[in-house]
Amino acid sequence: MTNVKYFHLGQFFSLRALLSTVFGVGLVAVTEFLLPWRGILQVEALWDWITPITITFTLAAIFVSCAMAKNVVASVLIGTAAVLSFFNPYETVELGLAAIFFIFIVTAFFAGFFATKEMTGRTGLLLIGIVFGLQGLIGSGVSMFLTLYQEAQIFFHVNSVGIAYGSLISGFPVFDAILAAFSLIFMFVFIIISRKVVTKQIDGKKFEIIGQIIIFLSITGALAFIVLSNNIIDYKTAVSIFGETNTQFLDEMFSKVPRGSFMVIRVLNGLYILPIVGFGIGIGLAFIIYQRAEGTSGNMRFNFEGPFFILNLVPFLIICLYSYPVQILFDEGNFYLHSATWFPIFTEFTSLLLINLLAAYLIFKIITIIKLIVKK
Repeated sequence: MTNVKYFHLGQFFSLRALLSTVFGVGLVAVTEFLLPWRGILQVEALWDWITPITITFTLAAIFVSCAMAKNVVASVLIGTAAVLSFFNPYETVELGLAAIFFIFIVTAFFAGFFATKEMTGRTGLLLIGIVFGLQGLIGSGVSMFLTLYQEAQIFFHVNSVGIAYGSLISGFPVFDAILAAFSLIFMFVFIIISRKVVTKQIDGKKFEIIGQIIIFLSITGALAFIVLSNNIIDYKTAVSIFGETNTQFLDEMFSKVPRGSFMVIRVLNGLYILPIVGFGIGIGLAFIIYQRAEGTSGNMRFNFEGPFFILNLVPFLIICLYSYPVQILFDEGNFYLHSATWFPIFTEFTSLLLINLLAAYLIFKIITIIKLIVKK
């Protein structure tokens, strides 16, 4: 395990990588196509509490299999299998081909990379600061654009849909600026901490346990908040707010059924949730680093915790790709994502990602326990 290199193509033929790839390819085919196609994951009793209507566990399958395979070829194959297995409630995938690619290929690549890369504790702390700080800036930056643009919120107001968003106070986006400032502070604090060389022999697993508890509470706390503070939008209202083609895009990406329902958050800006979760996960990972690197100077891998770095990069890439200027640039201006659609994209993806992170977390813990039993 100590000689595992993510970009070593020959290591794809190791028993671990091959078995993990076969397992991952088969599992994503089941979670992304078979279960949605049969409607097995559509639990109507949950629709008043949380969406997407069809909860898929493809991201969890990617997290687990890529973290186990630890090879770029495996990640690409597993991500490609998820793309090819994509279940669409319509006859053809007319709108979301590039989004499907970004969701699965980008997720598979970085999940495997962060799980495999060996680094010092100092580098790990630096990575936490940069990655989660930048993701905080993504959330605040997108929200700031929508706050200043203002048009997106109007469509929700006209249709009497309560939604939280960044507000202007004396013409200034205060809440967006606060999140951006906190993201920068988080980034700089971890950059400063990463410069300190600490070597410490640590008995037991107390710091790792503390880190795992913080990560678990960050994920479950955010899920509980979403369930208690969301606003479900039915299909008719969704068409009024987002337009017919944008609603179909949301159906293809998330609901997996025609005429689906969608969710926005009415208490806290939905674009803030993943950055806040990221701050909590980052702090939890810092405790894990301190344990595994015996301070900050030793070498360590994130292993199963690596996929927890992947948060709001994917929805950001989607709205950038399907923005009006980019679509015009590629002569595809007949379809683009209206600014109002950005809210449910981030909210639906947040809900789906957190559910999958929780599933992956539990699977990782089971695998860890099995490994400990086998060693004994």
